[in-house]
Amino acid sequence: MLEKIMNGDQKAFSDFYLLWEARIYTYFLNRTGDYIQSQELTQNTFIKIWEYRSTLSTDYNIETQLFRKAKLIYIDWLRMQITLRKRKAAEENYAFQKEAIESNAGQNGGASIPERLEKAISHLPPMRQKVLRLSHLQGYAYKEIARELNISEKTVDNHIHKALKQLRQILSSLLFILLLFSKFL
Repeated sequence: MLEKIMNGDQKAFSDFYLLWEARIYTYFLNRTGDYIQSQELTQNTFIKIWEYRSTLSTDYNIETQLFRKAKLIYIDWLRMQITLRKRKAAEENYAFQKEAIESNAGQNGGASIPERLEKAISHLPPMRQKVLRLSHLQGYAYKEIARELNISEKTVDNHIHKALKQLRQILSSLLFILLLFSKFL
Protein backbone atom coordinates (compact mmCIF):
# COMPACT_ATOMS: atom_id res chain seq x y z
CA MET A 1 0.00 0.00 0.00
CA LEU A 2 2.82 2.43 0.89
CA GLU A 3 4.49 2.10 -2.51
CA LYS A 4 1.16 2.59 -4.30
CA ILE A 5 0.51 5.77 -2.33
CA MET A 6 4.04 6.99 -3.07
CA ASN A 7 3.34 6.42 -6.77
CA GLY A 8 0.11 8.47 -6.61
CA ASP A 9 -2.47 5.67 -6.57
CA GLN A 10 -5.65 7.45 -5.41
CA LYS A 11 -7.53 4.20 -4.75
CA ALA A 12 -4.76 2.99 -2.42
CA PHE A 13 -4.79 6.35 -0.66
CA SER A 14 -8.58 6.23 -0.29
CA ASP A 15 -8.33 2.76 1.28
CA PHE A 16 -5.54 4.00 3.52
CA TYR A 17 -7.68 6.97 4.60
CA LEU A 18 -10.66 4.74 5.45
CA LEU A 19 -8.41 2.40 7.41
CA TRP A 20 -6.68 5.07 9.55
CA GLU A 21 -9.04 8.07 9.70
CA ALA A 22 -10.80 7.02 12.92
CA ARG A 23 -7.54 6.39 14.80
CA ILE A 24 -6.06 9.73 13.75
CA TYR A 25 -9.29 11.51 14.67
CA THR A 26 -9.22 9.85 18.12
CA TYR A 27 -5.56 10.85 18.52
CA PHE A 28 -6.46 14.51 17.95
CA LEU A 29 -9.67 14.37 19.98
CA ASN A 30 -7.76 13.05 23.00
CA ARG A 31 -5.36 15.98 22.76
CA THR A 32 -7.66 18.86 21.83
CA GLY A 33 -10.99 17.85 23.36
CA ASP A 34 -12.64 19.61 20.41
CA TYR A 35 -14.61 17.64 17.80
CA ILE A 36 -14.38 20.20 15.03
CA GLN A 37 -10.68 20.91 15.55
CA SER A 38 -10.02 17.17 15.59
CA GLN A 39 -11.79 16.75 12.26
CA GLU A 40 -9.80 19.59 10.71
CA LEU A 41 -6.50 18.31 12.06
CA THR A 42 -7.31 14.83 10.79
CA GLN A 43 -8.06 16.20 7.33
CA ASN A 44 -4.87 18.26 7.36
CA THR A 45 -2.82 15.20 8.29
CA PHE A 46 -4.11 13.18 5.35
CA ILE A 47 -3.76 16.14 3.00
CA LYS A 48 -0.10 16.50 4.01
CA ILE A 49 0.50 12.78 3.59
CA TRP A 50 -0.91 12.99 0.05
CA GLU A 51 0.93 16.21 -0.84
CA TYR A 52 4.26 14.86 0.37
CA ARG A 53 3.72 11.24 -0.65
CA SER A 54 6.94 11.25 -2.68
CA THR A 55 8.92 11.91 0.51
CA LEU A 56 7.47 8.90 2.33
CA SER A 57 10.03 6.24 3.12
CA THR A 58 9.88 2.50 2.63
CA ASP A 59 12.26 2.18 5.60
CA TYR A 60 9.39 2.90 8.03
CA ASN A 61 5.89 1.48 8.09
CA ILE A 62 3.04 3.72 7.00
CA GLU A 63 1.51 3.90 10.49
CA THR A 64 4.70 5.35 11.99
CA GLN A 65 4.94 7.97 9.25
CA LEU A 66 1.26 8.83 9.57
CA PHE A 67 1.48 9.40 13.32
CA ARG A 68 4.70 11.40 12.95
CA LYS A 69 2.88 13.67 10.51
CA ALA A 70 -0.10 13.90 12.89
CA LYS A 71 2.23 14.86 15.74
CA LEU A 72 3.80 17.64 13.63
CA ILE A 73 0.36 18.91 12.61
CA TYR A 74 -0.67 18.95 16.28
CA ILE A 75 2.49 20.86 17.31
CA ASP A 76 1.83 23.47 14.60
CA TRP A 77 -1.76 23.78 15.81
CA LEU A 78 -0.58 24.29 19.41
CA ARG A 79 1.80 27.04 18.31
CA MET A 80 -1.00 28.76 16.45
CA GLN A 81 -3.27 28.51 19.52
CA ILE A 82 -0.58 30.09 21.71
CA THR A 83 -0.18 32.94 19.23
CA LEU A 84 -3.94 33.49 19.11
CA ARG A 85 -4.18 33.52 22.92
CA LYS A 86 -1.34 36.04 23.20
CA ARG A 87 -2.95 38.28 20.60
CA LYS A 88 -6.31 38.08 22.34
CA ALA A 89 -4.74 38.84 25.72
CA ALA A 90 -2.91 41.85 24.26
CA GLU A 91 -6.13 43.16 22.70
CA GLU A 92 -8.01 42.73 25.98
CA ASN A 93 -5.20 44.41 27.90
CA TYR A 94 -5.19 47.33 25.47
CA ALA A 95 -8.96 47.72 25.77
CA PHE A 96 -8.70 47.61 29.57
CA GLN A 97 -5.90 50.19 29.65
CA LYS A 98 -7.73 52.51 27.25
CA GLU A 99 -10.88 52.23 29.36
CA ALA A 100 -8.83 53.00 32.47
CA ILE A 101 -7.41 56.14 30.86
CA GLU A 102 -10.84 57.31 29.74
CA SER A 103 -12.33 56.52 33.14
CA ASN A 104 -9.49 58.26 34.91
CA ALA A 105 -9.94 61.34 32.72
CA GLY A 106 -13.68 61.29 33.45
CA GLN A 107 -13.04 61.24 37.21
CA ASN A 108 -10.92 64.35 36.87
CA GLY A 109 -13.62 66.48 35.34
CA GLY A 110 -12.89 65.25 31.83
CA ALA A 111 -9.39 66.75 31.84
CA SER A 112 -7.36 65.76 28.80
CA ILE A 113 -4.01 64.08 29.15
CA PRO A 114 -2.02 67.25 28.31
CA GLU A 115 -4.08 69.15 30.91
CA ARG A 116 -3.35 66.48 33.52
CA LEU A 117 0.34 66.54 32.63
CA GLU A 118 0.43 70.34 32.94
CA LYS A 119 -1.34 70.13 36.31
CA ALA A 120 1.19 67.54 37.50
CA ILE A 121 4.11 69.72 36.37
CA SER A 122 2.64 72.65 38.29
CA HIS A 123 3.02 70.60 41.50
CA LEU A 124 6.80 70.46 41.06
CA PRO A 125 9.11 72.90 42.85
CA PRO A 126 9.70 76.07 40.76
CA MET A 127 13.27 75.26 39.68
CA ARG A 128 12.33 71.70 38.60
CA GLN A 129 9.40 73.09 36.64
CA LYS A 130 11.64 75.58 34.87
CA VAL A 131 14.33 72.97 34.04
CA LEU A 132 11.77 70.40 32.88
CA ARG A 133 9.93 72.89 30.68
CA LEU A 134 13.16 74.10 29.09
CA SER A 135 14.40 70.57 28.48
CA HIS A 136 11.35 68.54 27.51
CA LEU A 137 8.87 71.12 26.31
CA GLN A 138 11.17 73.65 24.63
CA GLY A 139 13.93 71.26 23.57
CA TYR A 140 16.91 72.99 25.18
CA ALA A 141 20.10 70.99 25.71
CA TYR A 142 21.43 70.57 29.25
CA LYS A 143 24.34 72.91 28.44
CA GLU A 144 21.96 75.65 27.27
CA ILE A 145 19.76 75.25 30.37
CA ALA A 146 22.82 75.40 32.64
CA ARG A 147 24.05 78.56 30.95
CA GLU A 148 20.62 80.26 31.06
CA LEU A 149 19.91 79.41 34.71
CA ASN A 150 23.52 79.80 35.82
CA ILE A 151 23.76 76.27 37.25
CA SER A 152 25.93 73.26 36.37
CA GLU A 153 24.95 70.62 33.83
CA LYS A 154 24.99 68.02 36.60
CA THR A 155 22.46 70.11 38.55
CA VAL A 156 20.28 70.26 35.43
CA ASP A 157 20.53 66.48 35.14
CA ASN A 158 19.59 66.06 38.83
CA HIS A 159 16.59 68.39 38.48
CA ILE A 160 15.34 66.50 35.42
CA HIS A 161 15.83 63.13 37.10
CA LYS A 162 13.99 64.23 40.24
CA ALA A 163 11.24 65.96 38.24
CA LEU A 164 10.55 62.85 36.16
CA LYS A 165 10.57 60.68 39.26
CA GLN A 166 8.09 63.00 40.95
CA LEU A 167 5.88 63.12 37.84
CA ARG A 168 5.83 59.33 37.71
CA GLN A 169 4.59 59.30 41.29
CA ILE A 170 1.99 62.00 40.63
CA LEU A 171 0.66 60.51 37.44
CA SER A 172 1.34 56.88 38.45
CA SER A 173 -0.22 54.59 35.88
CA LEU A 174 -1.48 57.30 33.54
CA LEU A 175 1.97 58.33 32.36
CA PHE A 176 3.04 54.71 31.98
CA ILE A 177 -0.08 53.85 30.01
CA LEU A 178 0.27 56.99 27.91
CA LEU A 179 3.84 56.15 26.99
CA LEU A 180 2.98 52.56 26.16
CA PHE A 181 -0.12 53.23 24.14
CA SER A 182 0.48 56.74 22.76
CA LYS A 183 0.61 55.39 19.21
CA PHE A 184 -2.88 53.90 19.60
CA LEU A 185 -4.61 56.94 21.10
